[in-house]
Amino acid sequence: MAALVQGCAFHFRVLRLKNPQLIRCLKVNSSPNMPSATQAVTQRGMASGGAARKFFVTPTRYADKRFIRAVRFYVLLTAIPCAVGITFINVFIGPAQLAEIPEGYVPKEYEYHQHPITRFLSRHFVNTPQQEYEKMAHFLAIEQEKIEARKAEKTVKRLMHQRGDGHWYYYPIESPMEAHQSEELKD
Repeated sequence: MAALVQGCAFHFRVLRLKNPQLIRCLKVNSSPNMPSATQAVTQRGMASGGAARKFFVTPTRYADKRFIRAVRFYVLLTAIPCAVGITFINVFIGPAQLAEIPEGYVPKEYEYHQHPITRFLSRHFVNTPQQEYEKMAHFLAIEQEKIEARKAEKTVKRLMHQRGDGHWYYYPIESPMEAHQSEELKD
C-alpha cells in the first residue's frame, strides 16, 4: 500500500500536483482496512468556512465607473472655470448702471441688458429684433409667392383642360446627337 501511495505521490509530483490535501485524500481513500461505504474523504476547506460557495453573476461596473469618471472630469474641466469666470465678472465688472444717453447717440439693442454676460451673449450670439422681423417678413414673402404660383398653375391647368391645349410646361429639348445631325445636314 505504501508503494501505491508513493507511486501516486511520485506521479502527482511529476504532474506538478504537490497539493498535500490531495495526497492525504488519496491516502485515506486507498487504505484497505476501511470498507468502501464508510471511506472518509477529506474535503478541501474553502475560504468561507463550511458554507457552500456561490458565484453570483453581477453586471460589470466598468461602464458605470467610466461614466462617473467622465462626468467628474468634464465638471472639473468646465464647471469650475465657468464659476471662476462668472465670479470674476460679477465682482470686478458688475451690473451696468443707468446713465444719460449722449446727444445724437443711438444705443444698440444689446446695450439695454444689465448684466455683462447677457450683453455679451446678446451682442454675439442672438439676432436683433430687427433681424428677426426681416427674416420672418422674408419667409412670409416666399410663402406668398408659392401660394400665387400654385394658384396660377391651377388656373393654367383648368384652362388647358377647358380648351384642350397641350402641356404648357413641355419644352422640346434638342439632344446633342440631334444638334450634331442638324449641323451635318446644313453642310
